[in-house]
Amino acid sequence: MSINARPSIRGFIASDPEKLETVNGNPYVKVRFGQERRQREEDGTFTDLGKTFATLIAYNDNVERIANNFMPGDRFIAQGQVRSFTDQESGKGREVFIASGIGPDSAYTRYEVDRSPRRAGPEHETPTAGQTADRVVPERSGPPVFRAPEPRTERPSPAMGM
Repeated sequence: MSINARPSIRGFIASDPEKLETVNGNPYVKVRFGQERRQREEDGTFTDLGKTFATLIAYNDNVERIANNFMPGDRFIAQGQVRSFTDQESGKGREVFIASGIGPDSAYTRYEVDRSPRRAGPEHETPTAGQTADRVVPERSGPPVFRAPEPRTERPSPAMGM
């Protein structure tokens, strides 16, 4: 069996997510994102190449997930594909990232994980009346909360002795 691998991006949300509709009336979300570019030099240092910005689009369950949980400055990792097209106004080639999955980037963001079964979702069946076969499941009170990282404080190193 082969590994199911897809393109992914890392970046930060650069604009408020905008909920829109396709010409067929289906919801989608559009958001600008940024990526910091660096180049590794031969001596092991990095040269900052600045930031680039692009557009991320998502459909289906990801519309509410992005609209409710992400705001400018949030770091994320998304899986999906790059789609190229020609801008009809300018005639120039452009690209967007179509996200099929997205979540916080744990290298930058602390977040809480709720492992209780979901009432609905793409990878879970819906439990009946808040129960599973072996235990009662507490009702969820809303979408997961992503919190910005707290400032780090210096901690004294533990004393070591023999």
